[in-house]
Amino acid sequence: MEIILKALADKNRLKIINFIKDKPKCVCEIYPFLGITQNLTSHHLSALKNANLIKSEKKGRHIYYSLNKKTFYNIRNFFDNFLISFY
Repeated sequence: MEIILKALADKNRLKIINFIKDKPKCVCEIYPFLGITQNLTSHHLSALKNANLIKSEKKGRHIYYSLNKKTFYNIRNFFDNFLISFY
């Protein structure tokens, strides 16, 4: 959970997650949206991928990134169980 929370503790990574939540996007679509360099965007994508928050799929010359919904369900369950312990 620590790796996931560290990955989510960056505003650009949160923006990426929000940007790709509905449809997979390639880095060539993500970095202009963020207004940062392609290299820095790739760094953020790597951190999200290492935390298993996103997954990638190569299509032709591009790699498309999408949410790993299973991980987000696990995060939700973790916090649901955490909150239940208060009652």
